[in-house]
Amino acid sequence: MKKSVMWTFMTLGVFLLLLIAALITYGSTMHSDLSGNLQQKLGAFMDKKKVENQFNGVVLVAKDGKVLFEKGYGFANSEEGIPDRSDTEFRIASLTKSFTAVSILQLENQGKLKTTDPISKYIANFPNGNKITIHELLTHSSGIADHLKLTDTTKPITMSAFIDLMRKHKLEFNPGSKYKYSNTGYMILADIIEVVSGENYGTYFQEHIFTPAGMHHTYLRKADAKNFAVGYENMRKIVERDDESQLAGYGDIISTAGDLLKYNNAIHNDKLLPPSKIEKMETGYIDSASWGIFKYGYGWNVADNFISFGRPLVEHNGSLPGYKSDLADFVNDRVTVIILSNNQGTWNTGALSRELASITLGKRFWYFQKNF
Repeated sequence: MKKSVMWTFMTLGVFLLLLIAALITYGSTMHSDLSGNLQQKLGAFMDKKKVENQFNGVVLVAKDGKVLFEKGYGFANSEEGIPDRSDTEFRIASLTKSFTAVSILQLENQGKLKTTDPISKYIANFPNGNKITIHELLTHSSGIADHLKLTDTTKPITMSAFIDLMRKHKLEFNPGSKYKYSNTGYMILADIIEVVSGENYGTYFQEHIFTPAGMHHTYLRKADAKNFAVGYENMRKIVERDDESQLAGYGDIISTAGDLLKYNNAIHNDKLLPPSKIEKMETGYIDSASWGIFKYGYGWNVADNFISFGRPLVEHNGSLPGYKSDLADFVNDRVTVIILSNNQGTWNTGALSRELASITLGKRFWYFQKNF
């Protein structure tokens, strides 16, 4: 009887070992099929993605703030045969949120506001404004309704008209009780920036972020962009319908991969914020993905677990009709991946960024990570 039990356990043990070996072999990759130096490996990998995902855009990978790999794929304007290049300007969509978060923290650093302040301190007669804090706007936990469902987004809207619109609607849940991604919250933050600074938020961005970081190819209006990429859906030209004013503070920035690297470097080099505020921005406060894989900080998703190869990561993606973006920064390793695309599809920008990072870091990439 004892021998039977022992053999059963030994068989199970062997089975488990074989199962683990199979999972490692078939459930992940070290990209051992790629050859050459690191730049050549990244290039070969992206050449495959160009075919598999119809990738159209620019990819940049940096180490210690310096470009390791940068290449454009496909067309900025397919109809006119203009290729995507390093100077092509894209809508970065929700990557804009981090700029709004930086601005709020700059104003806090100057003693002009606190993230613990209720928004009623800056916006009068806002329903439950005494219950909603700036922190809750930053972390998508305010409970404020979605303005995109309440207005005609194809028409221009002023900030005052936007605030008046939001005054008419009740909270969807108690502030701070749960996470619900909110573009509207960041548009309200843009209004608070204007109230506190006395400047138009776009002017504030220019004077306090774009210029100090050396971002000379970054704009808020399509009309200002000189090398703007046309948006496509599966390489079919889309018609941009939303007015840019409807994207204020959360999705209206247009930039290049190189300028976004300058922005990221300016954060790392403390040009925009002191270390204490950077730490505050890059701290995860509330679960923003299943099983707590990502937590949301201020304008960034934060991870330090298997999804980020056990290394601290701040990341955010963006999506608008015709455009996708991602910036993934492994803060301790100083490995940064920036993806800007003008061909929207079903592929996952975050997964692509992290897989490029896995090649750069020499880490195993698990196939299930593509789902996050």
